[in-house]
Amino acid sequence: MLVRLRETARRERAERRRTQILRAALDVFSRKGFRGATVRDIAAASGLAEGTLYIYFPSKQDILKGVFAFVAEDAAWEEGEAAPPGDDAAYLLAFFRRRIQALAQHASFIRLVVHEADLDEGLRREFFLRLHAPFVARFQEYLRERIEGGVFRPVNVAVVASLGFRLMMSTLMVHHILALDPASLAYSEEESLREMVALLLHGLLARAQESGTPSPASE
Repeated sequence: MLVRLRETARRERAERRRTQILRAALDVFSRKGFRGATVRDIAAASGLAEGTLYIYFPSKQDILKGVFAFVAEDAAWEEGEAAPPGDDAAYLLAFFRRRIQALAQHASFIRLVVHEADLDEGLRREFFLRLHAPFVARFQEYLRERIEGGVFRPVNVAVVASLGFRLMMSTLMVHHILALDPASLAYSEEESLREMVALLLHGLLARAQESGTPSPASE
């Protein structure tokens, strides 16, 4: 029993250290960029010895990958975030809004990933997939539930879920990542979200077809 408790304590301590390092790295990368930041900078910001960081992350690139996962967790699906019996508009608004708000907290870091030329394509792609995969998995699940219930028409759920992700990211980009003056936009973030959800639902909802007009699912 004592050995098990010690092993649990070691794992918890290691997880706290990893989180401590990643929080510091997120701040340093956001301020200095990937090329400008050093492992020494991250160690100083975390309050740990530089050698300690290498125990958890063999390189600066590995630290960056850890930050990718750290940021993606904020936008991940949470338990209890289930589709309501009938209010799809309210559910989709909350679904998109929560993820945008979570990612907006890391706008400086995401701006780095989007714009810093020295960040290689493989790393940029990994960051995209870290965000894309959990979003699409949850959205596909929701779409299948609604299609099986006869609420939505049959669609390619993988394509629609991925399109939903891209719409969400474009809203994040315009209202947070590009740091545009809100006065220069003709619409607010909330208006963008509501129109985005309305467009998605208009295309998804099952409805009687006009005489002689083939169903999109049967084409």
